[in-house]
Amino acid sequence: MKIGIVYDSVFGNTAEIAKAIAAELQALHEVRLAPVAEAGSLDAAAMDLLIVGSPTRGFRPTPAIAEFIGGLSAAADRSAAAFDTRMNPEDIHPAPLRWVVQAGGYAADRISVELAEKGYGLKGTPGGFLVTGTEGPLKQGEVERAKEWARSLVA
Repeated sequence: MKIGIVYDSVFGNTAEIAKAIAAELQALHEVRLAPVAEAGSLDAAAMDLLIVGSPTRGFRPTPAIAEFIGGLSAAADRSAAAFDTRMNPEDIHPAPLRWVVQAGGYAADRISVELAEKGYGLKGTPGGFLVTGTEGPLKQGEVERAKEWARSLVA
């Protein structure tokens, strides 16, 4: 299976997750990993599975990821999956701010909707990987959880 992974990263946490996903899948699949700035070199139409990841910024993916998805051609026979990095709602204080974050949503959900609108069949549930604060680092165990999520996409 040909798998393309496109990601954006602000503080390096989403890049770490994307690299873990690629490392997990490349033993059995042909994997291309590209930061969104280099995604033009990736032929998304040639991929059997496109995985797109972004940090959650203001309830959304980064503008660069949104632009990348907007530029994709329709893909009726292709599959896609989405992931993001986010803060754990339990770590957000005060409680009203936690409610705002939960109501606003996360990048992976929006990425999934946009990919589906382009005609991609969605694989698995959107992945959400936790950071300890706005700049990270990743919570302990999240890299392993990302690898498990990646395996579920191709099972």
